[in-house]
Amino acid sequence: MPLAALAEIFPVIAPLFVLAGMGWLWAKRGRPFQVETVSLLATNIGTPCLVLHTLLATQFERSIIFVMLLACVLALAVFMAASALALKLLHMPVRTFVSSLTFPNAGNAGLSLCLFAFGQQGLALGILFFAVSSLGNFTIGQALMAGRGQLGTVLRSPMIYAVLAGIIGNLTDVQLPQWMMRSLQVAGGIAIPLMLLTLGVSLATLKVQDVRNGIILSVLRLGIGVAVGLGLTMLLGLEGPARGVLIIQCAMPAAVINYVFAARYNRDPPAIASLVVLSTLISFASLPALLLLVLN
Repeated sequence: MPLAALAEIFPVIAPLFVLAGMGWLWAKRGRPFQVETVSLLATNIGTPCLVLHTLLATQFERSIIFVMLLACVLALAVFMAASALALKLLHMPVRTFVSSLTFPNAGNAGLSLCLFAFGQQGLALGILFFAVSSLGNFTIGQALMAGRGQLGTVLRSPMIYAVLAGIIGNLTDVQLPQWMMRSLQVAGGIAIPLMLLTLGVSLATLKVQDVRNGIILSVLRLGIGVAVGLGLTMLLGLEGPARGVLIIQCAMPAAVINYVFAARYNRDPPAIASLVVLSTLISFASLPALLLLVLN
């Protein structure tokens, strides 16, 4: 890789590796880490504050909000259809794996890369994708594994209301008092570090037991993601940060929450854990190529 290209992408990927690596080392050394407590802090305090502050503070073309929301819905629909078809051809259980192949890690890894690559505007656009993907995973994705959805849980999530308030505030030029915006900024500052530390801890604690199928499914998740991301950017005419953010979010590995659902509803947790870990490792290894694609 040319030194100029390496110099361009290193500042983008370094924070992700450093923070996730800290979480991995922390877990490997046997230090206490309450994943549930940290996740609740990130989900119920850090992320909603980050979402609201970013959407209110970021200026971008208003139409791009609706285009990104549409792009995310289309991407998830294509992911699910293509994954279901591939699983049938591979004679693998569709209900067990289709959610993990459909819903990427748009939070822990995706938001971090969007921020580091494209700044506040990239983070704001990435948040739109993350919100739709999370809503879909906690309803459709969970229903596929459990046989029933958890819409009530989603409706009690502060993040959903933070996204709605942020979009409405951005569209109507709402100006919150400076003290409130600074409070949101400080509280939101914990979200990405906590998510990356949790990702590192998860990689250290989840066990890979099914290497062969894990690699096959990981290649499906990442390959379909990149192909769909590129296709939709051309179909919708996206350029600049919007193009890069959509490709990044589509190309993320399987989300850790899919393992939580698999364990809760007994949908082959070892296989889902293998998919989460291996897709994340392959994704991390291929990040330089992905960033060269979106930054140039």
